[in-house]
Amino acid sequence: MIRHIIFDCDGVLVDSEPLSMRADVELLARHGVTITAEEAHRRFVGLTFEAMQARLEQEIGRRLPATLRAEKDQLLLELYQHHLREVPGVRAVLEGLAGAPSIASNSPRDRVVVALALTGLQDFFGGRITSYEEVAQGKPAPDIYLRAAEKAGVGPRDCLVIEDSVTGVTAAFRAGCKVIGFTGTHPDGGHHAGALRAAGARRTCATMAELPGLLASLA
Repeated sequence: MIRHIIFDCDGVLVDSEPLSMRADVELLARHGVTITAEEAHRRFVGLTFEAMQARLEQEIGRRLPATLRAEKDQLLLELYQHHLREVPGVRAVLEGLAGAPSIASNSPRDRVVVALALTGLQDFFGGRITSYEEVAQGKPAPDIYLRAAEKAGVGPRDCLVIEDSVTGVTAAFRAGCKVIGFTGTHPDGGHHAGALRAAGARRTCATMAELPGLLASLA
């Protein structure tokens, strides 16, 4: 039984991953770390910025500035204001839902709030946002989805999650949620669908237009 639907934000509600990768590449270059957008997407999409920074520091053998996260937030906000768009078709999906959904994100809550406001999606969620800042560990640990289910007042097995990254699908699957993988914002959707299924997604879809049918079949 599905009693509550939880959406990831980046790459599911808003098409923000290319902007985030662009910001990461530019920001890291300022501090002497060269990485392409393709590599950043392949290796780090879905992770918290802190997790990405820790991995890179281990690889390069030195600490990056403590101000890096604040720099990222400022740079990404500028990109959001000029380029952020909602994922095509997601508004129609949200309008068709019978219940009130929530969000579980590896991004900071403030960034999620800004993204929803800029795209006009905030009224669909009414502040029902769980971010990695509220839990001990971000995705791929299950903590965020366990917390989101708790806040919704339902068990995780009664939740259906919409995720676009292996990291996020892994987190939801570990929490015991049902998961649909969304590939519409990924550059290689066909290959990515297989990776999402391998991580625990029951179904995958390449467009938001497919999602209502999948929701009905799982319900």
